[in-house]
Amino acid sequence: MATDSQFLVPDDNRAELIQVDRALDSMRDAGFDLTAAIGEPLDNSIEAEATLMRVLPVFGRGKKNIDSVIIADNGIGIDPTRMHHVLSMGYSSRYGERQGLGRFGVGLKLAGLSLGERIDIYSKQTGNPKIYHSYIDLQEIRMGKQYCITTTEAEDWPAEAAKLMVRNDRPFASGTVVVFGKIDRLSSGGTYGTSLDQKISELRKFIARAYRTFIDTGRVFELEGKVITLHDPLFLRDNPRIISRYKPLDPRGELIEETDLNIDGHKVHVSVAIVPKEFRPWRGAGGEVDSKGQDISEFQINSDNTAKISILRNGREIYYDIIPRMLDGGRSVKVLRYVAVEVSFPAELDEYFQVRNVKRGAEPVSKLRTELREWLKAPVKLALSQIQALWKETETQKRFENGEHSGSMDIASNVVPALPSGLAGRGATPELEERVVQQAAADMGLDADADAGKIQKLREKINSKPITLLDAQWPGKEFLVIHHLNGKSVVKLNHRHAFFDKVYAPLKKVADEGAQRMEPEELTDLARRAEAAIDLLFMGYARAEGMYEDPERFDDLRTYWGMFTEALLREEFKDQ
Repeated sequence: MATDSQFLVPDDNRAELIQVDRALDSMRDAGFDLTAAIGEPLDNSIEAEATLMRVLPVFGRGKKNIDSVIIADNGIGIDPTRMHHVLSMGYSSRYGERQGLGRFGVGLKLAGLSLGERIDIYSKQTGNPKIYHSYIDLQEIRMGKQYCITTTEAEDWPAEAAKLMVRNDRPFASGTVVVFGKIDRLSSGGTYGTSLDQKISELRKFIARAYRTFIDTGRVFELEGKVITLHDPLFLRDNPRIISRYKPLDPRGELIEETDLNIDGHKVHVSVAIVPKEFRPWRGAGGEVDSKGQDISEFQINSDNTAKISILRNGREIYYDIIPRMLDGGRSVKVLRYVAVEVSFPAELDEYFQVRNVKRGAEPVSKLRTELREWLKAPVKLALSQIQALWKETETQKRFENGEHSGSMDIASNVVPALPSGLAGRGATPELEERVVQQAAADMGLDADADAGKIQKLREKINSKPITLLDAQWPGKEFLVIHHLNGKSVVKLNHRHAFFDKVYAPLKKVADEGAQRMEPEELTDLARRAEAAIDLLFMGYARAEGMYEDPERFDDLRTYWGMFTEALLREEFKDQ
């Protein structure tokens, strides 16, 4: 029979299962950034039944770096007999469970070590006056000073944290403080550096969006002493910022469709909505301004959010990004910024969404992705059509009120101030400006007495717009006439010209009335005519240049023409 001594191996033939210091150092690159890292202790706070969670970054000298981040809550606290296990890699009181937000037992540790080299935990339970403390410190581990994690009694909360563990001048009956310390990966500067202010701003946005369901049900999150209000990409939940800013109006998203997909006996809830109409007022608004022209960048609708999908696991967002080939906007892909898609699933379906340890990754497996993509086609298409219909209605009303070319003139108003100022027309006298107004009124068939009000509006338009487009008719081959007046331009279009008669007018009719009454062949013919007309327009210009002995004099003209046209087109089509 074999004895124990037969299985003993000499020391030089044995190795520790883990080289602790090197293993922990390597784990520092686990993929957590500031937002993902702070999410881990916040998840634990929610699991601990906290109703108030506070995050406080502690800055170094000159605010060029963050020395530590404190996360405090009023939860039930941690049992001191188990507290030293909390920082042990792989330990979790809920390991493998699917009911809460955690599961793997590595989140808090990896999160803290991704930012710095030390994690401290302080905790107090109801009815127990004592505060207990545990920590892990990579520097001490490397130096051989820390071999294990212990729980000891603390005299008090850390100085910076003490003020966070009080509400209405009354100390929390219970709660936990987590300190990510000795931070060496949060600083400003560097070739590709991001300012700390921007990182904190991104953290605020992350908490507002990722924990929206918890904020909506009464939990309070604070960052740097300021309460965080929720951000719902679908704009269906109450947002105090929106309510206070727009009252008595109540801008809301419009739910297009929602459904439950049954996967392995569990429900995956999918919703498609479009943002409030006040935040998509016209083509080209770009998610930057509302219907009054006021900045709405705080509501996260701009191009950075185009075609992103929000995925929630047990009510907590774990993914907000593009899923390749999931949404098809066609030629209107940029309009997808106004379309919100939310997918919510229970943790029992983690494998179907390939959930990672770092709770910022989720991607449906192939079969589920296909099912989601197929279901999304119809509501996304409907959402895009409703957005385009509102824009068309707005544009029609605007043309009726302000004239046929009001949309294009607004585009110029947005772009021209950033372009170089011209030399032509400098020093134009008020008398000359008035003559241009009167001549334009005559070209439009306006009577000086009967149409005095219309002429005054024309005068105001010419005085206020950087470029004014006017429709006119006159005998002759001129394509257009331009008057330059002290940095402003008045452009009169000759509708007797074949370009307007044969191409522009038919295109405008289709744009105004739609193509329902036209046969496909007629539409194709019109598109071909438009294509040919653009070619011929350029060719006509080239031939006109050729009438001059020294066409190089037009080099700058061509450059400016191309540059200014591109700037105007980019503004016009930024939502397409």
